Amino acid sequence: MNYIWKEWLEQARGKGLWLGLAMVMLSSFFLLQEARSYPDELGFDAFLLSLYDLNILLIPILALFISSFSIFQEKELKTSMILLTKKESNRSLLLKKSMAIQSVVIGIFTAWYFILAIVMKWYLQFQLTSFLYFLATVIALLLIFNQLGLFLGNITQTKMQLIGAVIFTWFLFVFLVDLAFIQAIPSVSYENVRLFSWLYFLDPMHTLRFYLETSLGLFSLNHMSRLMEKMVWLAPWKFLLIDLAVWLIVIFELSILFRSKGEKS
Repeated sequence: MNYIWKEWLEQARGKGLWLGLAMVMLSSFFLLQEARSYPDELGFDAFLLSLYDLNILLIPILALFISSFSIFQEKELKTSMILLTKKESNRSLLLKKSMAIQSVVIGIFTAWYFILAIVMKWYLQFQLTSFLYFLATVIALLLIFNQLGLFLGNITQTKMQLIGAVIFTWFLFVFLVDLAFIQAIPSVSYENVRLFSWLYFLDPMHTLRFYLETSLGLFSLNHMSRLMEKMVWLAPWKFLLIDLAVWLIVIFELSILFRSKGEKS
């Protein structure tokens, strides 16, 4: 609890989190104004999908910057060294730091989207179930990219390195990975589609959108071709849980590994 309170005070005093949240808020209001012109029966789901597309561009880079600079500041101000001298292990320190940054950032964004939900009820045919599905994608997105940011803050030595690593990671997930999949699609066949499926759904960007579209009923899993049935061999929510488990655990363990190597060197 002390770590969460400390993280809240640091984030509240800084400007990064509030500026990032302000960008999301303004963009959401612009999309909401546009969604008022949609047909009533489709307006709410279409708005949520548009809001998700916006989040894919904004939330990853915001989460990367906020979390990476948070852990980098601990190294820069030597507070992490003070904590480690008090018999706090690397694993324990990183676990508590991860829980703190996740709690604060997710809590603030969740609070904002509940406020937006109240506004949505005035203008659109609000559906609580659809909104909760959307909120689950936002939380999953923040969990993964907050953890990636903590990893980048651990392995970089200067602020310029950190900024470059954050921008490259954002560009990799948002653009480069999709370009690679576009090049690979012509070589996908019935024999290797299961392997392609593993690679495709391990990308959180793909899994989250697929989960949201199927949950909102915008993509039907009925009457699929044999190739698609072999491609989608698990329920979307199971792919999402696998993604969260793999990314969070692997990134956390890599953070500990690289931090330990840095201290030895």
